[in-house]
Amino acid sequence: MDAILSKAAGLALMIFASYALKRLGVFRTEDAKAISRIVVNLTLPAALITGFRTFQFDAGYLALIVIALTGNFLLLALGLRRAGNKPLEIRALYALNVSSYNIGTFVLPFVQSFLPVDALIGVSMFDAGNCPVNSGISYAVVAAGEGGERVRLRFVADKLARSVPFMTYLILMALAVCRIQLPDPVYQITSTVGGANSFLAMLMIGILFEVRAEREERRLIVEILALRYGGNLILALLVWLLPLPLVIRQVSVLALMAPIPSVAMVYCEKCGCKPSVYGVLNSLSIAVSLCLTFLLMIFLQLS
Repeated sequence: MDAILSKAAGLALMIFASYALKRLGVFRTEDAKAISRIVVNLTLPAALITGFRTFQFDAGYLALIVIALTGNFLLLALGLRRAGNKPLEIRALYALNVSSYNIGTFVLPFVQSFLPVDALIGVSMFDAGNCPVNSGISYAVVAAGEGGERVRLRFVADKLARSVPFMTYLILMALAVCRIQLPDPVYQITSTVGGANSFLAMLMIGILFEVRAEREERRLIVEILALRYGGNLILALLVWLLPLPLVIRQVSVLALMAPIPSVAMVYCEKCGCKPSVYGVLNSLSIAVSLCLTFLLMIFLQLS
C-alpha cells in the first residue's frame, strides 16, 4: 500500500511541478506539442519494447485480450456515437478519452502489490489487447471519419502504418508469438529511454492542465468522464459475473478502471483539440481511477 501511495504522490508531484513552472513562465502551452512528439515517436515505443522483455504469450489468458478489445471498441463506438457529426476536435475528445486504458504505469503496481504473481501475466495479456487500440487504432478511426465520412479501411491502415507506437507493438507481438527475444543491449537502451516516458507524460499533463474552464467545457469534461467510467463499471460488473477464473476477473476489473492513457493527449493534439480540455480530462481521470481502484482493491481482498 505504501508503494502505491508513494507512486501516486510522485505522479501528482510531477504534474503539480510542471503546472507551477508553467505559471511561473518557465514553460508555455506550446511546449507540450514538442513533448508529445518525443513521447509518441521515441519514449513510448521504447517503453513498449522494454515491457515486452518479460512478456510470454499464454493461450490460457486469451480471454483478457478479448475483454480488452471488447471494452476498447465498445467505448470507442459509444464516444463516437455521442459525438455524432460534431467537428473533428470534439469527436476526438469523446472517442480518444472514453476508450483505452493506462495499464503499464497505473494498473501494474496495484497488481504487483495485491494479487498473485501469475496475475502479472494477465496484466500483460490485457495490455496486449489494449495497446493496439490506444497506440493508433482509435486515432485512425477518428481521423478516418472526419467530415462525417464513413470510416475507410484503407485510410485506417495508412494511419496505423504511420503510427510508430502501433508498428512497434505489432512487431513486438509477432516476436513474442515466435518466442524471439531481442539482444540484451537493446533492452538496456530502451529501458533508459522508455524510463522517461512517465515523466514526460506527467510533464505534458501539468503544462496542459488548466483549472479554469468555461461552462461548456466543464459540461463536456463531466459528460466524457461519466461515459467512460459509467461504461467501464457496467463492463466490470458483467465480466465479474462471467464463469472465468478468479485471477482473470480480478485483473479485468482493475484494468477497466484504469485512467486515460497519456498517449490520448498526443492524438488529441494531432486532431486539434483544445489543450486545456484534454489536459484536465487526463488529470481528473487519474484522480477518479485512484479512488475507484482503492475501493475495488478492498472488495477484491474480501472476495
